[in-house]
Amino acid sequence: MDCEQLAPLYEEYALGVLEGEDARGNRSAPGARVPALHSWNRESALGRRSARADVARSAASSLVKRQGPECGQIVRQLDRIRQSPASRAVFPVWAWAAAAALAILTGYSIRQMGNQTTQLAELRRQMKVATMQNKALQDQLEVGRQVASVMMSPDSMPLKLMPKDKNMPMVHAYLHPHMGVAITCEQMPAMPAARTLQLWSVPKNGKPMSVAIFHPDSQGQIVIVAPVNMPMNEIAMLAVTEEPAGGSPQPTAAIAWSAQVN
Repeated sequence: MDCEQLAPLYEEYALGVLEGEDARGNRSAPGARVPALHSWNRESALGRRSARADVARSAASSLVKRQGPECGQIVRQLDRIRQSPASRAVFPVWAWAAAAALAILTGYSIRQMGNQTTQLAELRRQMKVATMQNKALQDQLEVGRQVASVMMSPDSMPLKLMPKDKNMPMVHAYLHPHMGVAITCEQMPAMPAARTLQLWSVPKNGKPMSVAIFHPDSQGQIVIVAPVNMPMNEIAMLAVTEEPAGGSPQPTAAIAWSAQVN
């Protein structure tokens, strides 16, 4: 390759991106004395002093445009500018400062995201608790509505389940032939978790049948409604016993509350 063919490659050679045969051709190209060498030296000096690699690119381009195919001295000067610190990729101070600021901002953002994630998890937990509380309230309201319907029905039979222990409160019951039986009570003492109260319908003939199991709430109140499991005219008595948690198929303890039906 002669100088005229190599001229378009001077810039790439100066920037260090020329590889293979093209680079070797540049180093071995014949040359002549360059008339504008002083101009080149000034531009290459500027390239060495500059902290930006694009000055080296500009100097190489300018020299190639001025000198055309006379490439001997050009190649040597391109070697200098290509190997000078200014022609390498220099990371300026402002870039280091920007990178440090970006690192700080990134760390702050990650920490904020962590805080937001924690806050979001806590908010979700609170929402879950609120949803559960709302459901429990809705269930209580529905039970209260059903109990009120049974109590106010003219077809209901009001009953008083008297306690065997005179220190215990009386239990009120309302027996309806279709809507079931509603039970209400206040000031009931707390019960251990391993024990439960169980309501039985005792037929005129046969064994008692379980109607419901229940616990007094934290205020000692009982409000339940349960379906009737036998015709109302066959029920001789309603009774309540204290049983193990989960209830029993048949009473295992003495009757604690009872009321005659028929």
